[in-house]
Amino acid sequence: MGGLEDRLRDLIQATTDWLATMLPAHLTWMTGPAERTMEYALGPLIDRGGRFPWWGVAAGLAIATLVYFVEQRRADSGHRDGLLRFWFPREIYRNKSVWVDLKVGFVNSVLIGNAVNVTWRLSAALFTSWITWALTATFGAVDHPATWGPLSIVLFMIALSMAADFGYFLFHWLAHVFPPLWAIHKVHHSAEVLTPLTAARVHALERPVMGLFSSVTTGVLTGPLFYLHGGETSVPTIFGLNMAAVAFFMLGHVLHHSHVWVYFGPVIGRVIVSPAQHQIHHSCLPQHLDKNFAEHWAIWDTIFGTLYLPKGREVLKLGLAGYQVQPHPGVVTANIRPVVESVSAIAAMGKQGAGWFRQWRHRNDGLPVASTADPSTARGEGFGAAPRAGTLV
Repeated sequence: MGGLEDRLRDLIQATTDWLATMLPAHLTWMTGPAERTMEYALGPLIDRGGRFPWWGVAAGLAIATLVYFVEQRRADSGHRDGLLRFWFPREIYRNKSVWVDLKVGFVNSVLIGNAVNVTWRLSAALFTSWITWALTATFGAVDHPATWGPLSIVLFMIALSMAADFGYFLFHWLAHVFPPLWAIHKVHHSAEVLTPLTAARVHALERPVMGLFSSVTTGVLTGPLFYLHGGETSVPTIFGLNMAAVAFFMLGHVLHHSHVWVYFGPVIGRVIVSPAQHQIHHSCLPQHLDKNFAEHWAIWDTIFGTLYLPKGREVLKLGLAGYQVQPHPGVVTANIRPVVESVSAIAAMGKQGAGWFRQWRHRNDGLPVASTADPSTARGEGFGAAPRAGTLV
């Protein structure tokens, strides 16, 4: 596959160079968006470590296929429309929400994402070097540092994955309780159906903040480790990919935003996030609100009391509680309205003082469930009980 990736990247570069020669001088700026558009369209084939790598999508389809045949064997199965319809149910993929997912992901990745990513230099490597330098300046260099062995490298890989996910967990929790961040984050939660494209339904201002949290928590781990351990090291890889990332994709990470219910059970579910647990996170039913914040390691939800484990297949209602009308019906409102609401939230907090937190804690009390369409197709009532919604427990 590496040869195909290289050829496609060469093709993108050649096309970009050709455009640069064909366009007038005052339009050469268009080559940048054109190049990013091609990279976005071919992302699954050229970016093995991206959001939708081809092998991760293949793993998700394989698991969904297993769910389909398991359901076929059950007496109450209603999957009579074939495997393709099970993979891509019309009532879900024809929903207007899916088009918003697609447009928001495209605009943010191609047009404005890089422009607002002001924290890209504040990487995990930078925080690691700062902490290592501070430890060396404070305690001096370690005369006989520990060395890396096979076991320590594997443990380092797991710890690194958990540290990055802890940063995500902290950001995600804060994005639900801090009004200015919630105004930005709720673009993602306003999705009325879940498909893998929903993973890209994220406001452009969210990623710079999210990345900063993971960089800090990762640096706090790796700084002291690199201070104590001598020599170079790297995490174990498979075909050049982080083994931990590969493992999570093989466990169905692509299905986290999907209609396919896959639950690992109450034991594993306390350690690793299953697709079902993240789907519950998107439900606006009272018992599901503000639960299951972690992306990969459910142990953080277990420790901090935000874990919700289902006792069986549960009915979900997707969308935002308290909204009678979809607040983000298009890509323009999905990008502009959150900024306005975030600024308004900051102003309101300034007027309320410390009382904002007490008011925010009770924000869900008595709120009606949002409804902009037939809930059996848009908000997830059928999502939780419809025949095409597969189950693997």
